[in-house]
Amino acid sequence: MTYENVYIQCHVLICCAAVAAAEIMDAGGDLMQEDLEQLKKAFNSSGVEECRSLLERKRDEWKSITLDVAVIGNSGVGKSSFINAIRGLTADDERAAAVGVTETTMEIRSYEHPRNPLLNFWDLPGVGSDRFPKETYLSKIGVDRFDFFLLISDDRFTQNDIWLGNELQLRNKKYFFMRTKIGVDVTGNKKRHPKSHNEKAVMKDIRKSIQQHLKDNGCENVPVFLIDNYKLKKFDFEQLKLRLVEDFPIMKKSALVLSLQATSDEMISLKVSELRSRIWKVAALSSVGAMVPLSGVSMPFDVALVAQEVDVYYTQLGLDETSLKRYSKIMCSDYRQLQSVVDSRLGCKLSGVDAVTKLVEMLSKNAVPLTTSAAMEEVSRFIPTIGSVIAASLSVGGTYYALKLVLDNMESVALEIVSKVESK
Repeated sequence: MTYENVYIQCHVLICCAAVAAAEIMDAGGDLMQEDLEQLKKAFNSSGVEECRSLLERKRDEWKSITLDVAVIGNSGVGKSSFINAIRGLTADDERAAAVGVTETTMEIRSYEHPRNPLLNFWDLPGVGSDRFPKETYLSKIGVDRFDFFLLISDDRFTQNDIWLGNELQLRNKKYFFMRTKIGVDVTGNKKRHPKSHNEKAVMKDIRKSIQQHLKDNGCENVPVFLIDNYKLKKFDFEQLKLRLVEDFPIMKKSALVLSLQATSDEMISLKVSELRSRIWKVAALSSVGAMVPLSGVSMPFDVALVAQEVDVYYTQLGLDETSLKRYSKIMCSDYRQLQSVVDSRLGCKLSGVDAVTKLVEMLSKNAVPLTTSAAMEEVSRFIPTIGSVIAASLSVGGTYYALKLVLDNMESVALEIVSKVESK
Protein backbone atom coordinates (compact mmCIF):
# COMPACT_ATOMS: atom_id res chain seq x y z
CA MET A 1 0.00 0.00 0.00
CA THR A 2 1.40 3.41 -0.96
CA TYR A 3 1.89 6.28 1.47
CA GLU A 4 -0.96 8.15 -0.21
CA ASN A 5 -3.33 5.22 0.26
CA VAL A 6 -2.36 4.91 3.90
CA TYR A 7 -2.99 8.64 4.35
CA ILE A 8 -6.43 8.40 2.79
CA GLN A 9 -7.28 5.29 4.77
CA CYS A 10 -6.30 7.09 7.96
CA HIS A 11 -8.75 9.86 7.19
CA VAL A 12 -11.57 7.41 6.58
CA LEU A 13 -10.85 5.58 9.81
CA ILE A 14 -10.75 8.88 11.65
CA CYS A 15 -14.17 9.73 10.27
CA CYS A 16 -15.44 6.38 11.45
CA ALA A 17 -13.86 6.95 14.85
CA ALA A 18 -15.63 10.27 15.16
CA VAL A 19 -18.98 8.62 14.48
CA ALA A 20 -18.30 5.96 17.11
CA ALA A 21 -17.00 8.48 19.64
CA ALA A 22 -20.09 10.62 19.20
CA GLU A 23 -22.32 7.60 19.74
CA ILE A 24 -20.45 6.72 22.92
CA MET A 25 -20.73 10.26 24.25
CA ASP A 26 -24.47 10.54 23.54
CA ALA A 27 -24.19 13.14 20.81
CA GLY A 28 -27.65 12.32 19.58
CA GLY A 29 -29.91 9.56 18.32
CA ASP A 30 -29.51 10.38 14.67
CA LEU A 31 -26.05 8.83 14.37
CA MET A 32 -27.21 5.74 12.55
CA GLN A 33 -25.27 3.09 10.71
CA GLU A 34 -26.16 4.83 7.47
CA ASP A 35 -23.81 7.71 8.39
CA LEU A 36 -20.90 5.32 8.51
CA GLU A 37 -22.00 3.59 5.32
CA GLN A 38 -22.25 6.93 3.50
CA LEU A 39 -18.71 7.82 4.54
CA LYS A 40 -17.39 4.48 3.33
CA LYS A 41 -19.22 4.87 0.04
CA ALA A 42 -17.83 8.38 -0.40
CA PHE A 43 -14.30 7.12 0.19
CA ASN A 44 -14.68 4.23 -2.24
CA SER A 45 -16.05 6.62 -4.83
CA SER A 46 -13.72 9.61 -4.64
CA GLY A 47 -11.42 9.30 -1.65
CA VAL A 48 -10.86 11.54 1.33
CA GLU A 49 -11.94 14.79 -0.30
CA GLU A 50 -15.37 13.35 -0.97
CA CYS A 51 -15.54 12.27 2.68
CA ARG A 52 -14.79 15.81 3.79
CA SER A 53 -17.32 17.23 1.34
CA LEU A 54 -19.98 14.81 2.59
CA LEU A 55 -19.37 15.77 6.21
CA GLU A 56 -19.62 19.47 5.38
CA ARG A 57 -22.87 18.92 3.48
CA LYS A 58 -24.37 16.91 6.33
CA ARG A 59 -23.36 19.56 8.83
CA ASP A 60 -24.95 22.42 6.87
CA GLU A 61 -27.74 20.69 4.95
CA TRP A 62 -30.44 22.50 6.96
CA LYS A 63 -29.42 25.76 5.26
CA SER A 64 -30.55 24.46 1.87
CA ILE A 65 -34.05 23.28 2.89
CA THR A 66 -36.99 25.49 1.95
CA LEU A 67 -39.77 25.91 4.52
CA ASP A 68 -43.11 27.44 3.60
CA VAL A 69 -45.82 28.18 6.17
CA ALA A 70 -49.17 29.55 5.00
CA VAL A 71 -50.92 32.01 7.33
CA ILE A 72 -54.57 32.31 6.28
CA GLY A 73 -57.32 34.57 7.56
CA ASN A 74 -59.51 37.55 6.79
CA SER A 75 -58.37 41.14 7.05
CA GLY A 76 -57.90 42.44 10.59
CA VAL A 77 -57.54 39.08 12.40
CA GLY A 78 -53.86 39.64 13.24
CA LYS A 79 -52.00 37.79 10.50
CA SER A 80 -49.35 40.46 9.97
CA SER A 81 -48.77 40.84 13.71
CA PHE A 82 -48.42 37.09 14.05
CA ILE A 83 -45.97 36.87 11.15
CA ASN A 84 -43.86 39.54 12.83
CA ALA A 85 -44.05 37.87 16.23
CA ILE A 86 -43.10 34.38 15.00
CA ARG A 87 -40.08 35.96 13.29
CA GLY A 88 -39.03 37.84 16.43
CA LEU A 89 -39.78 41.27 14.96
CA THR A 90 -41.81 44.29 15.98
CA ALA A 91 -43.88 46.41 13.61
CA ASP A 92 -41.19 49.11 13.34
CA ASP A 93 -38.53 46.71 12.03
CA GLU A 94 -37.72 47.38 8.38
CA ARG A 95 -38.39 43.72 7.53
CA ALA A 96 -41.71 43.60 9.36
CA ALA A 97 -45.04 42.86 7.71
CA ALA A 98 -47.24 45.97 7.52
CA VAL A 99 -49.76 45.98 10.36
CA GLY A 100 -53.22 47.47 9.96
CA VAL A 101 -53.02 47.85 6.18
CA THR A 102 -56.07 46.06 4.79
CA GLU A 103 -54.73 46.00 1.24
CA THR A 104 -52.14 43.40 2.21
CA THR A 105 -54.84 40.79 2.59
CA MET A 106 -55.78 41.19 -1.08
CA GLU A 107 -52.51 39.76 -2.34
CA ILE A 108 -50.23 36.81 -1.62
CA ARG A 109 -46.97 37.85 -0.04
CA SER A 110 -44.14 36.01 1.67
CA TYR A 111 -41.96 37.17 4.58
CA GLU A 112 -38.64 35.45 5.20
CA HIS A 113 -37.32 34.73 8.67
CA PRO A 114 -34.35 36.94 9.64
CA ARG A 115 -32.37 33.88 10.75
CA ASN A 116 -33.10 31.84 7.64
CA PRO A 117 -34.11 33.30 4.25
CA LEU A 118 -35.45 29.89 3.21
CA LEU A 119 -38.09 29.91 5.98
CA ASN A 120 -41.02 31.91 4.62
CA PHE A 121 -44.33 32.80 6.25
CA TRP A 122 -46.94 33.54 3.59
CA ASP A 123 -49.72 36.05 4.22
CA LEU A 124 -52.72 34.66 2.32
CA PRO A 125 -56.18 36.20 1.94
CA GLY A 126 -59.10 34.43 3.52
CA VAL A 127 -61.46 32.24 1.53
CA GLY A 128 -64.46 33.76 -0.18
CA SER A 129 -63.42 37.24 -1.31
CA ASP A 130 -64.13 38.46 -4.85
CA ARG A 131 -60.54 37.82 -5.90
CA PHE A 132 -60.26 34.51 -4.01
CA PRO A 133 -63.61 32.67 -4.29
CA LYS A 134 -63.96 29.24 -2.80
CA GLU A 135 -64.18 27.55 -6.21
CA THR A 136 -60.67 28.57 -7.29
CA TYR A 137 -59.05 29.29 -3.91
CA LEU A 138 -56.82 26.23 -3.60
CA SER A 139 -55.38 26.56 -7.08
CA LYS A 140 -54.85 30.32 -6.74
CA ILE A 141 -52.82 30.03 -3.55
CA GLY A 142 -50.88 27.01 -4.86
CA VAL A 143 -51.93 24.76 -2.00
CA ASP A 144 -49.31 22.06 -2.67
CA ARG A 145 -46.29 24.32 -2.23
CA PHE A 146 -46.88 24.83 1.48
CA ASP A 147 -45.52 22.63 4.26
CA PHE A 148 -48.01 23.80 6.87
CA PHE A 149 -51.14 25.92 7.26
CA LEU A 150 -52.15 28.21 10.11
CA LEU A 151 -55.81 29.25 9.93
CA ILE A 152 -56.38 32.42 11.97
CA SER A 153 -59.48 34.13 13.33
CA ASP A 154 -60.07 36.71 16.06
CA ASP A 155 -63.63 35.49 16.64
CA ARG A 156 -65.61 32.46 15.53
CA PHE A 157 -64.23 30.53 12.59
CA THR A 158 -66.41 31.06 9.54
CA GLN A 159 -67.92 28.37 7.35
CA ASN A 160 -65.30 29.24 4.72
CA ASP A 161 -62.54 28.63 7.27
CA ILE A 162 -64.10 25.29 8.17
CA TRP A 163 -64.40 24.39 4.49
CA LEU A 164 -60.70 25.12 4.00
CA GLY A 165 -59.77 23.02 7.01
CA ASN A 166 -61.71 20.07 5.66
CA GLU A 167 -60.14 20.49 2.22
CA LEU A 168 -56.67 20.46 3.76
CA GLN A 169 -57.53 17.30 5.65
CA LEU A 170 -58.58 15.61 2.42
CA ARG A 171 -55.15 16.48 0.98
CA ASN A 172 -53.31 15.24 4.09
CA LYS A 173 -52.04 18.74 4.77
CA LYS A 174 -51.13 19.65 8.35
CA TYR A 175 -52.85 22.68 9.83
CA PHE A 176 -53.78 24.39 13.09
CA PHE A 177 -56.60 26.73 14.04
CA MET A 178 -55.39 29.86 15.83
CA ARG A 179 -57.53 32.33 17.74
CA THR A 180 -55.79 35.70 18.11
CA LYS A 181 -56.31 38.75 20.35
CA ILE A 182 -57.00 36.59 23.40
CA GLY A 183 -55.57 39.34 25.60
CA VAL A 184 -58.46 41.58 24.54
CA ASP A 185 -60.99 38.91 25.58
CA VAL A 186 -59.30 38.40 28.95
CA THR A 187 -59.09 42.13 29.64
CA GLY A 188 -62.70 42.63 28.60
CA ASN A 189 -63.88 39.90 30.96
CA LYS A 190 -61.88 41.42 33.81
CA LYS A 191 -63.56 44.78 33.26
CA ARG A 192 -67.01 43.22 33.12
CA HIS A 193 -66.45 40.91 36.11
CA PRO A 194 -63.81 42.56 38.35
CA LYS A 195 -64.72 40.44 41.37
CA SER A 196 -65.27 37.04 39.81
CA HIS A 197 -62.76 37.27 36.92
CA ASN A 198 -60.54 34.22 36.46
CA GLU A 199 -58.15 34.21 33.51
CA LYS A 200 -57.83 30.42 33.32
CA ALA A 201 -61.59 30.02 33.36
CA VAL A 202 -61.98 32.57 30.55
CA MET A 203 -59.37 30.73 28.47
CA LYS A 204 -61.05 27.40 29.15
CA ASP A 205 -64.46 28.71 28.05
CA ILE A 206 -63.07 30.21 24.83
CA ARG A 207 -61.19 27.02 23.97
CA LYS A 208 -64.20 24.84 24.73
CA SER A 209 -66.47 26.99 22.56
CA ILE A 210 -64.05 26.88 19.60
CA GLN A 211 -63.48 23.16 19.87
CA GLN A 212 -67.21 22.47 19.99
CA HIS A 213 -67.75 24.67 16.93
CA LEU A 214 -65.00 22.84 15.04
CA LYS A 215 -66.31 19.44 16.14
CA ASP A 216 -69.77 20.30 14.85
CA ASN A 217 -68.20 21.03 11.48
CA GLY A 218 -65.97 17.98 11.05
CA CYS A 219 -62.71 19.38 12.48
CA GLU A 220 -62.73 17.61 15.83
CA ASN A 221 -59.07 16.60 16.13
CA VAL A 222 -57.41 19.77 14.85
CA PRO A 223 -55.18 21.56 17.42
CA VAL A 224 -56.42 24.96 18.60
CA PHE A 225 -54.11 27.66 19.94
CA LEU A 226 -55.19 30.80 21.76
CA ILE A 227 -52.58 33.52 21.32
CA ASP A 228 -51.90 37.21 21.64
CA ASN A 229 -49.30 38.57 19.23
CA TYR A 230 -48.19 41.19 21.75
CA LYS A 231 -48.03 38.93 24.82
CA LEU A 232 -45.76 36.14 23.66
CA LYS A 233 -45.03 34.69 27.09
CA LYS A 234 -48.72 34.39 27.90
CA PHE A 235 -51.34 32.05 26.52
CA ASP A 236 -50.37 29.49 23.83
CA PHE A 237 -47.70 31.22 21.73
CA GLU A 238 -44.73 29.12 22.87
CA GLN A 239 -46.82 25.93 22.77
CA LEU A 240 -47.73 26.78 19.19
CA LYS A 241 -44.06 26.98 18.17
CA LEU A 242 -43.23 23.67 19.83
CA ARG A 243 -46.23 21.89 18.31
CA LEU A 244 -45.37 23.37 14.91
CA VAL A 245 -41.95 21.72 15.15
CA GLU A 246 -43.52 18.46 16.30
CA ASP A 247 -46.01 18.29 13.43
CA PHE A 248 -43.79 19.72 10.69
CA PRO A 249 -42.76 17.36 7.84
CA ILE A 250 -40.13 15.09 9.36
CA MET A 251 -37.42 15.84 6.80
CA LYS A 252 -37.71 19.57 7.58
CA LYS A 253 -37.91 19.58 11.37
CA SER A 254 -34.21 20.24 11.95
CA ALA A 255 -34.26 23.23 9.63
CA LEU A 256 -37.29 24.68 11.43
CA VAL A 257 -35.72 24.24 14.88
CA LEU A 258 -32.49 25.92 13.76
CA SER A 259 -34.47 28.77 12.20
CA LEU A 260 -36.78 29.72 15.07
CA GLN A 261 -35.64 31.89 17.96
CA ALA A 262 -34.71 30.31 21.30
CA THR A 263 -37.40 31.87 23.50
CA SER A 264 -38.26 29.06 25.93
CA ASP A 265 -36.58 26.23 27.82
CA GLU A 266 -38.18 23.72 25.48
CA MET A 267 -37.00 25.47 22.32
CA ILE A 268 -33.48 25.75 23.74
CA SER A 269 -33.53 22.01 24.43
CA LEU A 270 -34.60 21.29 20.84
CA LYS A 271 -31.86 23.52 19.47
CA VAL A 272 -29.17 22.01 21.69
CA SER A 273 -30.20 18.53 20.57
CA GLU A 274 -29.76 19.57 16.94
CA LEU A 275 -26.43 21.24 17.67
CA ARG A 276 -25.14 18.17 19.51
CA SER A 277 -25.88 16.07 16.47
CA ARG A 278 -23.43 18.26 14.51
CA ILE A 279 -20.45 17.75 16.84
CA TRP A 280 -19.24 14.49 15.34
CA LYS A 281 -19.32 16.00 11.86
CA VAL A 282 -17.13 18.90 12.92
CA ALA A 283 -14.80 16.64 14.90
CA ALA A 284 -14.36 14.37 11.89
CA LEU A 285 -13.30 17.39 9.84
CA SER A 286 -10.61 18.35 12.34
CA SER A 287 -7.89 15.96 11.19
CA VAL A 288 -6.00 18.89 9.71
CA GLY A 289 -5.84 22.47 10.94
CA ALA A 290 -4.33 24.72 13.59
CA MET A 291 -3.90 22.63 16.73
CA VAL A 292 -3.95 24.26 20.16
CA PRO A 293 -3.14 22.45 23.43
CA LEU A 294 -6.23 22.15 25.64
CA SER A 295 -5.71 22.79 29.34
CA GLY A 296 -6.53 19.70 31.41
CA VAL A 297 -6.75 17.51 28.32
CA SER A 298 -3.88 15.69 26.67
CA MET A 299 -5.38 16.27 23.23
CA PRO A 300 -5.15 19.35 21.00
CA PHE A 301 -8.16 20.74 19.17
CA ASP A 302 -8.72 22.38 15.81
CA VAL A 303 -9.12 25.98 16.93
CA ALA A 304 -10.36 27.30 13.58
CA LEU A 305 -13.14 24.73 13.28
CA VAL A 306 -14.11 25.12 16.93
CA ALA A 307 -14.29 28.91 16.62
CA GLN A 308 -16.47 28.58 13.52
CA GLU A 309 -18.86 26.16 15.22
CA VAL A 310 -18.97 28.12 18.48
CA ASP A 311 -20.19 31.12 16.49
CA VAL A 312 -23.08 28.94 15.30
CA TYR A 313 -23.94 28.02 18.91
CA TYR A 314 -23.69 31.67 19.91
CA THR A 315 -26.29 32.84 17.39
CA GLN A 316 -28.51 29.75 17.51
CA LEU A 317 -28.99 30.10 21.27
CA GLY A 318 -29.66 33.82 20.94
CA LEU A 319 -26.57 35.03 22.85
CA ASP A 320 -25.19 37.36 20.19
CA GLU A 321 -25.87 41.10 20.30
CA THR A 322 -28.38 41.13 17.44
CA SER A 323 -30.44 38.28 18.91
CA LEU A 324 -30.38 39.72 22.43
CA LYS A 325 -31.53 43.13 21.21
CA ARG A 326 -34.32 41.60 19.15
CA TYR A 327 -35.41 39.37 22.05
CA SER A 328 -35.32 42.18 24.62
CA LYS A 329 -37.29 44.47 22.31
CA ILE A 330 -40.12 42.06 21.58
CA MET A 331 -40.28 40.96 25.24
CA CYS A 332 -39.94 44.53 26.61
CA SER A 333 -36.86 43.58 28.64
CA ASP A 334 -33.65 45.47 29.44
CA TYR A 335 -31.06 44.54 26.81
CA ARG A 336 -28.15 45.65 29.01
CA GLN A 337 -29.15 43.26 31.77
CA LEU A 338 -29.34 40.35 29.35
CA GLN A 339 -25.97 41.26 27.82
CA SER A 340 -24.38 41.42 31.27
CA VAL A 341 -25.54 37.86 31.97
CA VAL A 342 -23.91 36.62 28.77
CA ASP A 343 -20.66 38.52 29.39
CA SER A 344 -20.33 37.34 32.97
CA ARG A 345 -21.11 33.70 32.22
CA LEU A 346 -18.88 33.42 29.16
CA GLY A 347 -16.07 35.42 30.75
CA CYS A 348 -15.24 37.34 27.58
CA LYS A 349 -16.58 38.76 24.36
CA LEU A 350 -16.72 35.88 21.87
CA SER A 351 -15.06 37.50 18.90
CA GLY A 352 -12.26 35.67 17.16
CA VAL A 353 -10.13 32.60 17.66
CA ASP A 354 -8.30 33.89 20.73
CA ALA A 355 -11.53 34.50 22.65
CA VAL A 356 -12.84 31.02 21.83
CA THR A 357 -9.54 29.44 22.87
CA LYS A 358 -9.72 31.28 26.21
CA LEU A 359 -13.30 30.13 26.76
CA VAL A 360 -12.45 26.49 26.07
CA GLU A 361 -9.45 26.59 28.40
CA MET A 362 -11.52 28.28 31.13
CA LEU A 363 -14.30 25.69 30.87
CA SER A 364 -11.89 22.76 30.74
CA LYS A 365 -10.40 23.72 34.12
CA ASN A 366 -13.73 23.01 35.81
CA ALA A 367 -14.56 19.92 33.76
CA VAL A 368 -13.75 16.27 34.26
CA PRO A 369 -10.34 15.71 32.61
CA LEU A 370 -10.37 13.65 29.41
CA THR A 371 -7.24 11.82 28.40
CA THR A 372 -6.21 10.62 25.00
CA SER A 373 -5.74 7.03 26.07
CA ALA A 374 -9.15 6.78 27.77
CA ALA A 375 -11.00 8.25 24.82
CA MET A 376 -9.24 6.11 22.24
CA GLU A 377 -9.65 2.98 24.32
CA GLU A 378 -13.42 3.49 24.31
CA VAL A 379 -13.46 4.12 20.56
CA SER A 380 -11.33 1.05 19.82
CA ARG A 381 -13.91 -1.16 21.54
CA PHE A 382 -16.30 -0.30 18.72
CA ILE A 383 -13.79 -0.12 15.86
CA PRO A 384 -11.01 -2.55 16.88
CA THR A 385 -9.29 -2.40 13.48
CA ILE A 386 -8.29 1.25 13.91
CA GLY A 387 -5.31 0.50 16.11
CA SER A 388 -2.59 3.11 16.17
CA VAL A 389 -4.04 5.01 13.20
CA ILE A 390 -6.19 7.04 15.62
CA ALA A 391 -3.13 8.56 17.21
CA ALA A 392 -2.39 10.29 13.91
CA SER A 393 -5.24 12.70 14.56
CA LEU A 394 -5.78 13.37 18.24
CA SER A 395 -7.54 16.58 17.29
CA VAL A 396 -10.71 14.59 16.60
CA GLY A 397 -11.17 13.84 20.30
CA GLY A 398 -9.96 17.26 21.41
CA THR A 399 -12.28 19.08 19.01
CA TYR A 400 -15.22 16.98 20.13
CA TYR A 401 -14.45 17.65 23.78
CA ALA A 402 -13.99 21.42 23.24
CA LEU A 403 -17.32 21.72 21.41
CA LYS A 404 -19.13 19.72 24.04
CA LEU A 405 -17.77 21.95 26.81
CA VAL A 406 -18.83 25.14 25.03
CA LEU A 407 -22.28 23.88 24.03
CA ASP A 408 -23.05 22.72 27.58
CA ASN A 409 -22.02 26.12 28.90
CA MET A 410 -23.96 28.11 26.33
CA GLU A 411 -27.07 26.04 26.95
CA SER A 412 -27.01 27.02 30.64
CA VAL A 413 -26.49 30.70 29.72
CA ALA A 414 -29.42 30.64 27.27
CA LEU A 415 -31.65 29.08 29.92
CA GLU A 416 -30.63 31.80 32.36
CA ILE A 417 -31.53 34.51 29.83
CA VAL A 418 -35.02 33.05 29.31
CA SER A 419 -35.49 32.69 33.07
CA LYS A 420 -34.50 36.34 33.61
CA VAL A 421 -36.99 37.53 30.98
CA GLU A 422 -39.80 35.39 32.37
CA SER A 423 -39.21 36.65 35.93
CA LYS A 424 -40.01 40.23 34.88
